[in-house]
Amino acid sequence: MSMSSKPELKIDQRLGKVGEYSASNPLKVIAATVLILAVAGLGASQIQMNMGMELYIDDNSQVNQDWQELQKDFNKGNVVFVVLESEEDYNIYSPENMKILESVYQDLYEEVESAGLVTSMAHPVKAGPGGGEIPETSEDVKHSLTATQQAHYMNENVIKNLHPDMYEENSTAVIMVQYGDVEVAEDDRLLGLLPVSEEEVVERQVRDVLERNDLPEELDVTVTGDPVFEDAAFGMMLPEMIKLFSAAFLVILTTVFFVMRGRLGRTRNVLLPLTSSLAALVLMMGFMGFLGFNFNAIMLGVLPIALGLSIDYGLQIQTRYTEERGKGRDQVEAGSIAAKNTGKALAIAMTTTAIGLGALLISDVPPTRQFGATSISAIAGAMVLSVTFLVALLVLFDRGNNSKKGQGLENQVKIFTGKILEHKEKVLGIGLIAVLLGGLAAPYVDTTDDMLDYWPQIQERHDITDLEESVASPNIMYVIVEDEDVYSPESFREIGRFQNMTEEHENIVTTVSAVKATEATNNDWLPETQEELDEQMEIRAGVDRPPTVSQPVENHPDRLLIQVFVEDISGETEREVIDYIESEAQSLEQDTRVTGKLVVNRNVIENVTSGLGPMTGLSFGLGLLFLTVALRSVKESAVLIGSVAVSAVLMLTGAMYLFGIPWNPLTVTVAAIVLGIGIDYGVHVNERYKEELGQKDSLEAMKTAVAQKSRPILGSGLTTLLGFGVLVVSDFPVLANFGYAVVFAMTFALVATFVLLPVAVLTVERLEGRLKTL
Repeated sequence: MSMSSKPELKIDQRLGKVGEYSASNPLKVIAATVLILAVAGLGASQIQMNMGMELYIDDNSQVNQDWQELQKDFNKGNVVFVVLESEEDYNIYSPENMKILESVYQDLYEEVESAGLVTSMAHPVKAGPGGGEIPETSEDVKHSLTATQQAHYMNENVIKNLHPDMYEENSTAVIMVQYGDVEVAEDDRLLGLLPVSEEEVVERQVRDVLERNDLPEELDVTVTGDPVFEDAAFGMMLPEMIKLFSAAFLVILTTVFFVMRGRLGRTRNVLLPLTSSLAALVLMMGFMGFLGFNFNAIMLGVLPIALGLSIDYGLQIQTRYTEERGKGRDQVEAGSIAAKNTGKALAIAMTTTAIGLGALLISDVPPTRQFGATSISAIAGAMVLSVTFLVALLVLFDRGNNSKKGQGLENQVKIFTGKILEHKEKVLGIGLIAVLLGGLAAPYVDTTDDMLDYWPQIQERHDITDLEESVASPNIMYVIVEDEDVYSPESFREIGRFQNMTEEHENIVTTVSAVKATEATNNDWLPETQEELDEQMEIRAGVDRPPTVSQPVENHPDRLLIQVFVEDISGETEREVIDYIESEAQSLEQDTRVTGKLVVNRNVIENVTSGLGPMTGLSFGLGLLFLTVALRSVKESAVLIGSVAVSAVLMLTGAMYLFGIPWNPLTVTVAAIVLGIGIDYGVHVNERYKEELGQKDSLEAMKTAVAQKSRPILGSGLTTLLGFGVLVVSDFPVLANFGYAVVFAMTFALVATFVLLPVAVLTVERLEGRLKTL
């Protein structure tokens, strides 16, 4: 590898002039920066917080369009369960209790504006021999319930959800509220960061109904379901963001103080690069606001992450400025040299990092794309501010004694590097084994299979688990059947055959539709003529509340909705059930669409892992191409990418496998982050090495380069590692797992920079020299 010095790139000179101007006019630069930050603040004020599965699918995707159609046109898709558990001495079958349940579900229709279907244990009781009325005795209630259950297998399977433990002493009654799209008034709270969510509106309406009906004390009431859990987790987002950012800032401040105080004459100057980094965060949030990005469970981590990424730029500029001032250069000259020499490496590192993060823009998960774009804006802002705003601050607060002569850390690193280079072959062999083992483990890293596992393990999550263990089918999928003659005898018979085939799957409990409702009340008979079918629809409209059969006929006569009740399933079983239903639906002549939360959940999970390979390949490929152009050397760029970025990523996958860290929408971004950060460190060492080559042999040049860059790289690496590391204390597993992944990634990136890179550079140079002598 040729490491000889090359003509300065034009960017060096331009950055030098920028640094010179900033050092010569610090007040003007600071004033201009403050003005820009004020404008960014206006954009940042528009940011809100969002939550919901639909955030993780593209607006224009077929999955989202089907999901929105289900909610808007059918008022279904979301399900709230009201679980009523009776005490030992309470008679849940009493007529009085049945009347309470009847009153509750009727009120829920009226209060929950978007409710498409409310069902309770009182429904099958009223559907029995009593002619639509609640019987007068408990025994008659049981008899009516049994009669309805035995009338048709569909009734039996539906009742398993509404009354999962029939005739046991401590019985349970369940009310299911299916609802769709909810109209939410503009009622922002906490400076607009936490608007009222749809889930909160519905949960409040449900609880108001329960309170108004004054349920008996002997009934233990639990309101549960995905919407209830999502609302509880949504309320935790702002406190979580404040906690994580505060912890990250304190950790980074402490780390920078201990790493840099050995080189700075005034301890307060430690705050200067942090000030520049915080300014970069304001620019980033302005970018988010102007582009309409909001915080969600994935974007919660962007603040500590951006702070950890941006601090490197400030530390590198401050270290070089302090070094030049220690050599006796004046403020303007020191600022110019720092911007020119260090700025070049920063510009290369920034572009490489942006390329790595830019690969996230091809992700199928919108928050992952937003994460990439937002992080790019943070490092771009940090780069510009480091050679302008930070240089101005360094000059403004320069009192002539900014540099200490302490070289203790540098001396120790120089000795360490020398020992590493004495045993290049052994170090290289150990490194290759670690990298190879990590690569072999990569295919076996797990993926988080349930969207709910992204969120905190709070009581509402445990309530869902209890529900899944008690009711027969906690999941409901939906099949939308569309045809201009869908409400015809021929279509009904065809749809009936489809539902029968669907129910043969072992994980599908039952299916419910206008077709099945007609069969259930007519001994599996379906109308032969259109007149008979119309008559049956009128009958169903009279007994159903609301008229779940007649409403679709009136509002969308070309579409019929089938509810598919599914057991508690997860992982690949979800995909198997979805594929089975879609495969059976292909036998229908009508157009069909399979949707529901289970479908959305599976789509998100699959998008997470499907984009991992393309994103990683694209980021590393483009990174290699850019470095080749920027460094004008294929060998240099290949060594940097291979010894630092690739090595760190492969060792990371090995650690993820060993410690059970799964892939999720955030951990899939780690490879791109490692590429940017690892190459950042490698470029700084490489550029300093080329500077030293003009005065020393390759061994001494490498030892000096690593030693002189050790403090800012360690400062940046440790602040990034620990800044990201605070995520491990997050109550959100998606963030905690990301924190663990980044801690491992940063550790391996530092090891690769200080150990593998020097060994790889000198090994390649030696091989190149031998080849030239042949």
